[in-house]
Amino acid sequence: MDNSRKLIVGYDLCEDYSQINCYSYKTFEPIPICPTEDEENTLIPTALCEKSDSRTWLYGNEAIACAKDGLGVLADKLLHKLKHGEEVTIFGEKYSAVSLIEKYLRKTLMLIKNHFPTETITQIVVTLHEMDPVIIEGIYEALYMLGIEKDRANVISHGSSFMYYALSQERELWLNDVGLFDFSEDGLSFYQISINRRANPMIAGMEKKDFSDTLNYSLLRNKKIDMEYTFETIANTVLYKQIISTLYFTGRGFTDNWAGEVIKSLCAGRRVFVGQNLYTKGACYAAKELSGDENLNNIILLNNEMIVSSIGVKVYLDGISQEILISNAAVPWYEVNKEIEVICDEASDIEIVIRNIMTKEIIRERIPLKNLPDRPNRMTRLNLHITCEDKTKVKLVISDMGFGDIYQATGKLAEYLLDV
Repeated sequence: MDNSRKLIVGYDLCEDYSQINCYSYKTFEPIPICPTEDEENTLIPTALCEKSDSRTWLYGNEAIACAKDGLGVLADKLLHKLKHGEEVTIFGEKYSAVSLIEKYLRKTLMLIKNHFPTETITQIVVTLHEMDPVIIEGIYEALYMLGIEKDRANVISHGSSFMYYALSQERELWLNDVGLFDFSEDGLSFYQISINRRANPMIAGMEKKDFSDTLNYSLLRNKKIDMEYTFETIANTVLYKQIISTLYFTGRGFTDNWAGEVIKSLCAGRRVFVGQNLYTKGACYAAKELSGDENLNNIILLNNEMIVSSIGVKVYLDGISQEILISNAAVPWYEVNKEIEVICDEASDIEIVIRNIMTKEIIRERIPLKNLPDRPNRMTRLNLHITCEDKTKVKLVISDMGFGDIYQATGKLAEYLLDV
Protein backbone atom coordinates (compact mmCIF):
# COMPACT_ATOMS: atom_id res chain seq x y z
CA MET A 1 0.00 0.00 0.00
CA ASP A 2 1.13 3.55 -0.75
CA ASN A 3 2.04 4.96 2.67
CA SER A 4 0.59 8.35 1.75
CA ARG A 5 -2.82 6.69 1.52
CA LYS A 6 -2.55 5.05 4.93
CA LEU A 7 -4.64 6.49 7.76
CA ILE A 8 -2.90 5.65 11.03
CA VAL A 9 -4.79 6.67 14.19
CA GLY A 10 -3.71 6.85 17.82
CA TYR A 11 -6.55 7.42 20.30
CA ASP A 12 -6.05 8.10 24.02
CA LEU A 13 -9.43 7.31 25.61
CA CYS A 14 -9.64 8.52 29.21
CA GLU A 15 -12.44 9.04 31.70
CA ASP A 16 -12.13 12.82 31.71
CA TYR A 17 -10.52 13.82 28.39
CA SER A 18 -9.54 12.04 25.20
CA GLN A 19 -7.06 12.88 22.45
CA ILE A 20 -6.50 11.80 18.83
CA ASN A 21 -3.38 11.79 16.66
CA CYS A 22 -2.84 10.66 13.08
CA TYR A 23 0.50 9.80 11.54
CA SER A 24 1.72 12.15 8.82
CA TYR A 25 3.90 10.62 6.13
CA LYS A 26 4.86 14.18 5.15
CA THR A 27 6.35 15.19 8.50
CA PHE A 28 7.02 11.58 9.65
CA GLU A 29 5.43 12.13 13.04
CA PRO A 30 1.98 12.09 14.64
CA ILE A 31 -0.13 15.22 14.22
CA PRO A 32 -2.88 16.22 16.68
CA ILE A 33 -6.54 16.20 15.66
CA CYS A 34 -8.08 19.20 17.42
CA PRO A 35 -11.80 19.71 18.19
CA THR A 36 -11.53 23.45 17.39
CA GLU A 37 -9.35 25.71 15.27
CA ASP A 38 -7.15 26.23 18.31
CA GLU A 39 -4.31 23.78 17.60
CA GLU A 40 -3.10 24.03 21.20
CA ASN A 41 -6.40 22.60 22.43
CA THR A 42 -6.17 18.85 21.81
CA LEU A 43 -8.21 17.68 24.81
CA ILE A 44 -11.75 16.48 24.08
CA PRO A 45 -13.97 15.97 27.15
CA THR A 46 -15.15 12.35 27.22
CA ALA A 47 -18.83 13.21 27.42
CA LEU A 48 -22.03 13.09 25.37
CA CYS A 49 -25.27 15.03 25.61
CA GLU A 50 -28.61 14.40 23.91
CA LYS A 51 -30.39 17.67 23.20
CA SER A 52 -33.94 17.81 24.47
CA ASP A 53 -35.41 19.70 21.49
CA SER A 54 -33.82 18.00 18.47
CA ARG A 55 -32.76 14.71 20.13
CA THR A 56 -29.37 15.06 18.46
CA TRP A 57 -26.14 14.09 20.17
CA LEU A 58 -23.33 16.45 21.06
CA TYR A 59 -19.88 15.53 22.36
CA GLY A 60 -16.99 17.15 24.20
CA ASN A 61 -17.20 20.78 25.30
CA GLU A 62 -20.49 21.30 23.43
CA ALA A 63 -22.04 18.41 25.34
CA ILE A 64 -20.97 19.82 28.69
CA ALA A 65 -22.19 23.32 27.80
CA CYS A 66 -25.55 22.00 26.56
CA ALA A 67 -26.16 20.03 29.77
CA LYS A 68 -25.02 22.97 31.91
CA ASP A 69 -27.59 25.21 30.20
CA GLY A 70 -30.31 22.64 30.88
CA LEU A 71 -30.85 21.97 27.18
CA GLY A 72 -30.07 18.26 27.27
CA VAL A 73 -29.05 15.22 29.30
CA LEU A 74 -25.37 14.56 29.92
CA ALA A 75 -23.75 11.11 29.68
CA ASP A 76 -20.22 11.04 31.10
CA LYS A 77 -17.99 8.60 33.04
CA LEU A 78 -18.29 6.37 29.98
CA LEU A 79 -15.45 3.99 30.90
CA HIS A 80 -16.86 3.52 34.41
CA LYS A 81 -20.23 2.67 32.88
CA LEU A 82 -18.55 0.26 30.49
CA LYS A 83 -16.64 -1.50 33.26
CA HIS A 84 -19.77 -1.98 35.39
CA GLY A 85 -22.20 -2.70 32.55
CA GLU A 86 -24.37 0.30 33.39
CA GLU A 87 -27.27 1.45 31.23
CA VAL A 88 -28.42 5.05 30.87
CA THR A 89 -32.03 6.05 30.26
CA ILE A 90 -32.41 9.33 28.37
CA PHE A 91 -35.82 10.62 27.33
CA GLY A 92 -37.30 7.19 27.98
CA GLU A 93 -34.78 5.28 25.84
CA LYS A 94 -32.15 2.95 27.25
CA TYR A 95 -28.56 3.10 26.07
CA SER A 96 -25.91 0.52 26.93
CA ALA A 97 -22.44 1.66 27.86
CA VAL A 98 -21.08 0.10 24.65
CA SER A 99 -23.55 2.08 22.53
CA LEU A 100 -22.49 5.30 24.28
CA ILE A 101 -18.81 4.55 23.64
CA GLU A 102 -19.70 3.85 20.00
CA LYS A 103 -21.47 7.22 19.70
CA TYR A 104 -18.53 9.04 21.27
CA LEU A 105 -15.98 7.30 19.05
CA ARG A 106 -18.08 7.94 15.95
CA LYS A 107 -18.44 11.66 16.74
CA THR A 108 -14.78 12.23 17.58
CA LEU A 109 -13.32 10.15 14.75
CA MET A 110 -15.26 12.35 12.32
CA LEU A 111 -12.78 15.11 13.24
CA ILE A 112 -10.16 13.23 11.23
CA LYS A 113 -12.09 14.08 8.04
CA ASN A 114 -10.85 17.67 8.37
CA HIS A 115 -7.30 16.41 7.70
CA PHE A 116 -7.92 13.19 5.74
CA PRO A 117 -11.27 13.68 3.95
CA THR A 118 -11.19 10.58 1.71
CA GLU A 119 -9.07 7.95 3.53
CA THR A 120 -10.50 5.14 5.62
CA ILE A 121 -8.75 4.01 8.79
CA THR A 122 -5.92 1.58 8.04
CA GLN A 123 -5.05 0.95 11.68
CA ILE A 124 -6.27 2.39 14.97
CA VAL A 125 -4.77 1.87 18.42
CA VAL A 126 -6.78 2.92 21.47
CA THR A 127 -4.73 3.40 24.63
CA LEU A 128 -6.20 3.20 28.13
CA HIS A 129 -5.13 3.97 31.67
CA GLU A 130 -6.95 0.93 33.09
CA MET A 131 -6.62 -2.30 31.15
CA ASP A 132 -9.75 -3.96 32.48
CA PRO A 133 -10.77 -6.94 30.26
CA VAL A 134 -14.43 -5.82 30.29
CA ILE A 135 -13.50 -2.32 29.13
CA ILE A 136 -11.17 -3.69 26.46
CA GLU A 137 -13.81 -6.01 25.01
CA GLY A 138 -16.40 -3.21 25.13
CA ILE A 139 -14.14 -0.95 23.07
CA TYR A 140 -13.54 -3.69 20.52
CA GLU A 141 -17.32 -4.15 20.31
CA ALA A 142 -17.88 -0.40 19.83
CA LEU A 143 -15.24 -0.30 17.09
CA TYR A 144 -16.89 -3.31 15.42
CA MET A 145 -20.16 -1.37 15.40
CA LEU A 146 -18.25 1.30 13.48
CA GLY A 147 -17.08 -1.26 10.94
CA ILE A 148 -13.57 -1.53 12.40
CA GLU A 149 -12.70 -5.15 13.19
CA LYS A 150 -9.77 -6.48 15.22
CA ASP A 151 -7.53 -6.79 12.16
CA ARG A 152 -7.49 -2.98 12.07
CA ALA A 153 -7.77 -2.22 15.78
CA ASN A 154 -5.79 -2.77 18.96
CA VAL A 155 -6.24 -1.70 22.56
CA ILE A 156 -3.05 -1.12 24.57
CA SER A 157 -2.10 0.34 27.95
CA HIS A 158 -0.61 3.75 28.66
CA GLY A 159 2.58 1.91 29.60
CA SER A 160 2.77 0.30 26.16
CA SER A 161 2.08 3.67 24.52
CA PHE A 162 4.96 5.17 26.45
CA MET A 163 7.27 2.42 25.19
CA TYR A 164 6.22 2.93 21.58
CA TYR A 165 6.65 6.68 21.94
CA ALA A 166 10.03 6.63 23.68
CA LEU A 167 11.58 4.03 21.35
CA SER A 168 10.30 5.83 18.24
CA GLN A 169 12.42 8.88 19.12
CA GLU A 170 16.02 9.48 18.08
CA ARG A 171 18.28 6.71 19.31
CA GLU A 172 20.38 9.02 21.48
CA LEU A 173 17.30 9.64 23.63
CA TRP A 174 17.24 5.99 24.70
CA LEU A 175 20.93 5.12 24.83
CA ASN A 176 20.34 4.36 28.51
CA ASP A 177 17.14 3.93 30.51
CA VAL A 178 14.13 6.20 29.93
CA GLY A 179 11.78 7.47 32.65
CA LEU A 180 8.27 8.92 32.75
CA PHE A 181 6.49 10.72 35.58
CA ASP A 182 2.72 10.57 35.02
CA PHE A 183 0.54 12.69 37.30
CA SER A 184 -3.04 11.87 36.30
CA GLU A 185 -6.30 12.02 38.22
CA ASP A 186 -5.35 8.66 39.77
CA GLY A 187 -2.16 10.10 41.23
CA LEU A 188 1.55 9.99 40.46
CA SER A 189 3.22 7.02 38.77
CA PHE A 190 6.74 6.46 37.48
CA TYR A 191 7.58 4.26 34.49
CA GLN A 192 11.13 3.16 33.66
CA ILE A 193 12.20 1.50 30.42
CA SER A 194 15.37 -0.62 30.48
CA ILE A 195 16.86 -2.17 27.36
CA ASN A 196 18.86 -5.38 27.15
CA ARG A 197 21.05 -4.64 24.14
CA ARG A 198 22.95 -7.92 24.38
CA ALA A 199 19.85 -9.94 23.54
CA ASN A 200 19.02 -10.62 19.90
CA PRO A 201 16.55 -9.14 19.23
CA MET A 202 16.95 -6.49 21.93
CA ILE A 203 14.44 -6.63 24.80
CA ALA A 204 12.92 -3.44 26.21
CA GLY A 205 11.40 -4.08 29.63
CA MET A 206 9.36 -1.68 31.73
CA GLU A 207 8.73 -1.26 35.45
CA LYS A 208 5.97 0.85 36.98
CA LYS A 209 5.98 2.35 40.48
CA ASP A 210 2.82 3.79 42.03
CA PHE A 211 3.06 6.87 44.26
CA SER A 212 -0.64 7.78 44.24
CA ASP A 213 -0.88 7.44 48.03
CA THR A 214 1.84 10.06 48.43
CA LEU A 215 0.96 12.45 45.61
CA ASN A 216 -2.53 12.84 44.14
CA TYR A 217 -5.07 15.45 43.02
CA SER A 218 -6.53 15.93 46.51
CA LEU A 219 -3.12 17.01 47.80
CA LEU A 220 -2.95 19.68 45.09
CA ARG A 221 -5.79 21.46 46.88
CA ASN A 222 -4.22 21.05 50.33
CA LYS A 223 -2.33 24.24 51.04
CA LYS A 224 -0.59 22.65 54.03
CA ILE A 225 1.26 20.14 51.84
CA ASP A 226 4.55 21.18 50.23
CA MET A 227 3.91 19.57 46.85
CA GLU A 228 7.23 20.63 45.40
CA TYR A 229 9.21 19.08 48.26
CA THR A 230 7.12 15.87 48.17
CA PHE A 231 7.64 15.45 44.44
CA GLU A 232 11.35 16.25 44.65
CA THR A 233 11.76 13.56 47.33
CA ILE A 234 9.98 10.96 45.19
CA ALA A 235 11.95 11.90 42.08
CA ASN A 236 15.31 11.74 43.84
CA THR A 237 14.39 8.37 45.36
CA VAL A 238 13.41 6.65 42.09
CA LEU A 239 16.28 8.20 40.12
CA TYR A 240 18.98 7.44 42.71
CA LYS A 241 21.89 5.62 41.01
CA GLN A 242 19.80 5.13 37.86
CA ILE A 243 21.45 5.88 34.50
CA ILE A 244 18.59 7.57 32.67
CA SER A 245 19.11 9.41 29.37
CA THR A 246 15.70 11.03 29.08
CA LEU A 247 12.82 11.96 31.36
CA TYR A 248 9.25 12.66 30.30
CA PHE A 249 6.55 14.38 32.32
CA THR A 250 2.86 14.10 31.47
CA GLY A 251 -0.53 14.40 33.15
CA ARG A 252 -2.77 17.30 34.04
CA GLY A 253 -1.42 17.19 37.59
CA PHE A 254 1.71 18.95 36.33
CA THR A 255 -0.21 21.99 35.05
CA ASP A 256 0.25 25.41 36.71
CA ASN A 257 4.02 24.81 36.69
CA TRP A 258 4.18 24.11 40.45
CA ALA A 259 6.89 21.48 39.78
CA GLY A 260 8.86 23.66 37.36
CA GLU A 261 11.94 24.14 39.53
CA VAL A 262 12.15 20.43 40.39
CA ILE A 263 11.85 19.46 36.73
CA LYS A 264 14.52 22.02 35.86
CA SER A 265 16.87 20.50 38.44
CA LEU A 266 16.31 17.03 36.96
CA CYS A 267 17.55 18.30 33.57
CA ALA A 268 21.17 18.08 34.70
CA GLY A 269 22.79 15.46 32.45
CA ARG A 270 19.45 14.43 30.94
CA ARG A 271 17.03 15.41 28.19
CA VAL A 272 13.64 16.39 29.61
CA PHE A 273 10.28 16.75 27.84
CA VAL A 274 6.96 17.93 29.28
CA GLY A 275 3.62 17.51 27.46
CA GLN A 276 0.07 16.21 27.57
CA ASN A 277 -0.05 14.18 24.35
CA LEU A 278 2.55 11.48 24.95
CA TYR A 279 0.09 8.57 25.13
CA THR A 280 -1.90 9.45 22.03
CA LYS A 281 1.34 9.91 20.07
CA GLY A 282 2.60 6.59 21.41
CA ALA A 283 -0.63 4.91 20.32
CA CYS A 284 -0.13 6.45 16.88
CA TYR A 285 3.39 5.03 16.62
CA ALA A 286 1.99 1.66 17.75
CA ALA A 287 -0.67 1.78 15.01
CA LYS A 288 2.04 2.56 12.47
CA GLU A 289 4.04 -0.50 13.59
CA LEU A 290 0.97 -2.75 13.54
CA SER A 291 0.03 -1.55 10.04
CA GLY A 292 3.19 -3.23 8.74
CA ASP A 293 5.30 -0.07 8.61
CA GLU A 294 7.77 -1.37 11.18
CA ASN A 295 10.57 0.60 12.77
CA LEU A 296 10.94 -1.41 16.00
CA ASN A 297 11.02 -4.93 14.57
CA ASN A 298 14.46 -5.51 16.11
CA ILE A 299 13.16 -4.83 19.64
CA ILE A 300 10.80 -6.91 21.79
CA LEU A 301 8.62 -4.57 23.86
CA LEU A 302 7.92 -6.18 27.22
CA ASN A 303 5.77 -3.98 29.43
CA ASN A 304 4.61 -4.67 32.98
CA GLU A 305 1.39 -6.38 31.79
CA MET A 306 3.00 -8.95 29.53
CA ILE A 307 4.00 -12.53 30.20
CA VAL A 308 7.77 -13.00 30.01
CA SER A 309 7.64 -16.63 28.87
CA SER A 310 6.56 -18.52 25.81
CA ILE A 311 4.40 -21.62 26.40
CA GLY A 312 4.72 -24.77 24.34
CA VAL A 313 3.84 -28.46 24.49
CA LYS A 314 6.02 -31.50 23.65
CA VAL A 315 4.35 -33.75 21.05
CA TYR A 316 5.16 -36.33 18.40
CA LEU A 317 4.65 -34.91 14.93
CA ASP A 318 5.69 -36.54 11.66
CA GLY A 319 7.35 -39.31 13.60
CA ILE A 320 9.65 -37.12 15.70
CA SER A 321 9.42 -35.41 19.08
CA GLN A 322 8.78 -31.68 18.66
CA GLU A 323 7.89 -28.65 20.75
CA ILE A 324 4.77 -26.88 19.47
CA LEU A 325 4.34 -23.24 20.48
CA ILE A 326 0.96 -22.43 22.05
CA SER A 327 1.58 -18.82 23.11
CA ASN A 328 4.42 -16.38 22.54
CA ALA A 329 6.12 -14.33 25.24
CA ALA A 330 5.69 -10.52 25.27
CA VAL A 331 1.90 -10.80 25.02
CA PRO A 332 -0.43 -8.97 27.45
CA TRP A 333 -1.67 -11.55 29.95
CA TYR A 334 -5.32 -10.69 29.31
CA GLU A 335 -4.90 -11.47 25.59
CA VAL A 336 -3.57 -14.99 26.17
CA ASN A 337 -6.36 -17.29 25.01
CA LYS A 338 -4.91 -20.16 22.97
CA GLU A 339 -5.66 -23.82 22.43
CA ILE A 340 -4.25 -26.86 20.70
CA GLU A 341 -5.63 -30.36 20.10
CA VAL A 342 -3.60 -33.55 20.62
CA ILE A 343 -4.30 -37.28 20.36
CA CYS A 344 -3.18 -39.55 23.20
CA ASP A 345 -0.73 -42.27 22.24
CA GLU A 346 -0.15 -44.39 25.36
CA ALA A 347 0.77 -41.19 27.22
CA SER A 348 0.34 -40.83 30.97
CA ASP A 349 1.24 -37.14 31.02
CA ILE A 350 1.75 -34.03 28.90
CA GLU A 351 4.95 -31.97 28.95
CA ILE A 352 4.42 -28.19 29.01
CA VAL A 353 7.55 -26.16 28.18
CA ILE A 354 7.87 -22.62 29.61
CA ARG A 355 10.75 -20.50 28.22
CA ASN A 356 11.58 -17.19 29.94
CA ILE A 357 12.93 -14.77 27.32
CA MET A 358 14.53 -12.55 29.99
CA THR A 359 16.46 -15.14 32.02
CA LYS A 360 16.60 -17.86 29.30
CA GLU A 361 15.37 -20.29 31.98
CA ILE A 362 13.43 -23.30 30.69
CA ILE A 363 10.85 -25.00 32.92
CA ARG A 364 9.34 -28.34 31.90
CA GLU A 365 6.09 -29.17 33.68
CA ARG A 366 4.82 -32.73 33.41
CA ILE A 367 1.03 -32.63 33.69
CA PRO A 368 -0.57 -36.00 34.57
CA LEU A 369 -3.46 -37.07 32.38
CA LYS A 370 -6.27 -37.85 34.80
CA ASN A 371 -9.84 -39.04 34.32
CA LEU A 372 -9.22 -40.19 30.75
CA PRO A 373 -12.13 -42.17 29.31
CA ASP A 374 -11.54 -45.90 28.76
CA ARG A 375 -10.91 -46.12 25.02
CA PRO A 376 -8.49 -47.88 22.66
CA ASN A 377 -5.10 -46.21 22.10
CA ARG A 378 -5.13 -43.16 19.78
CA MET A 379 -8.89 -42.83 20.13
CA THR A 380 -8.88 -39.93 22.62
CA ARG A 381 -8.57 -36.37 21.35
CA LEU A 382 -7.71 -33.73 23.96
CA ASN A 383 -8.05 -29.95 23.87
CA LEU A 384 -5.37 -27.98 25.75
CA HIS A 385 -6.65 -24.46 26.44
CA ILE A 386 -4.49 -21.81 28.12
CA THR A 387 -5.47 -18.43 29.57
CA CYS A 388 -3.78 -16.23 32.18
CA GLU A 389 -4.96 -15.25 35.65
CA ASP A 390 -2.35 -12.48 35.68
CA LYS A 391 1.10 -11.96 34.14
CA THR A 392 2.65 -14.66 36.35
CA LYS A 393 -0.05 -17.37 36.33
CA VAL A 394 -1.28 -19.41 33.38
CA LYS A 395 -4.34 -21.64 33.59
CA LEU A 396 -4.32 -24.88 31.62
CA VAL A 397 -7.64 -26.64 31.02
CA ILE A 398 -7.59 -30.16 29.55
CA SER A 399 -10.83 -31.32 27.93
CA ASP A 400 -11.87 -34.54 26.19
CA MET A 401 -13.08 -33.81 22.64
CA GLY A 402 -14.20 -37.35 21.87
CA PHE A 403 -13.24 -38.98 18.59
CA GLY A 404 -15.46 -38.19 15.63
CA ASP A 405 -18.77 -40.05 15.60
CA ILE A 406 -17.24 -43.06 17.33
CA TYR A 407 -16.82 -41.61 20.84
CA GLN A 408 -18.69 -38.65 22.31
CA ALA A 409 -16.84 -35.83 24.08
CA THR A 410 -16.96 -35.91 27.89
CA GLY A 411 -15.83 -32.30 28.47
CA LYS A 412 -13.36 -30.91 30.99
CA LEU A 413 -11.04 -33.42 32.61
CA ALA A 414 -8.63 -31.29 34.65
CA GLU A 415 -7.47 -27.74 35.36
CA TYR A 416 -3.98 -26.61 36.43
CA LEU A 417 -2.40 -23.28 37.43
CA LEU A 418 1.25 -22.86 36.35
CA ASP A 419 3.86 -20.19 37.09
CA VAL A 420 5.28 -18.33 34.08
